[in-house]
Amino acid sequence: MNCRICETESPDFYSDIRRFYKCPACGLIFTEKTADNAAAEKHYKSQWNNADADFWKRQVDGLLGVIHRYQMPVGRLLDFGSGAGGITKEFQARGIDATPLEPMINGYLKDLNYPDKFDVVVGVEVIEHLPDMREELKEIERVLSTDGIMLFTTVLTDSFIDSVNEVEQFKGWWYKDDPTHVSFFSRKSVFRLAELMHHAADIYGTQLFVLRRRPE
Repeated sequence: MNCRICETESPDFYSDIRRFYKCPACGLIFTEKTADNAAAEKHYKSQWNNADADFWKRQVDGLLGVIHRYQMPVGRLLDFGSGAGGITKEFQARGIDATPLEPMINGYLKDLNYPDKFDVVVGVEVIEHLPDMREELKEIERVLSTDGIMLFTTVLTDSFIDSVNEVEQFKGWWYKDDPTHVSFFSRKSVFRLAELMHHAADIYGTQLFVLRRRPE
C-alpha cells in the first residue's frame, strides 16, 4: 500500500481484524479498511452526547490557549467535523464567530460555498478518520484565509513508534481499536505532511498540531 501522506510504498506492520501498514519514509501507520457508511454513522452518533458542558469548556480552553498564539482576537472559525456541535456552541458562547461543519448534518466541505474565508479551522479528533486526507486538506485550504491556521487534535504515536517493541505496543494501543480511525500520526508524519502542503507545522504536546502557510 502507498502512504496516504507521501505515497511511499509501505509494508505490512500489524494485522488483527484490520491490516495496518507503516510508511518507511514518514512513519504514518494506516489501514485501508474502513467502516461502512451505516456503521460509521451509528458509531459517530453514539459518541455525540457522551460529554457534558464542562468537558466542552475544558476542550475550548485548551484550543484557545493555542489559537491565541496566532490570533488575538480569534477571527471566523470553522469547526470541521463538529458532531452534535458541543465545541461550536462553546466557542459561540464566548463571542467567537464559529460555524459547525458536520457532514452528516451539513454535507461535505467540497459541496459547500461560504461567503467569507475562515481564519481558523479546528478539527478535534477528526484527521485520523479521513481516508482521503490530502483531498480534505485541500478543501480546507480553499476556505481558509491567507493568514489562517488549521488546528488538529489526534493522539500521536511517538510514545512507541520506532521502539524495539513498537508492534507489541501498537497491538495494545486503545486508539487503533476504534473502527473509524484509519491514520495514526507521529511528529515525523506531521512535519512531512506540512512540507508536502508547503506549510509549516507546530506541534503542542502529544495530541495537537497546527498547520499554517509559510510566509512568502
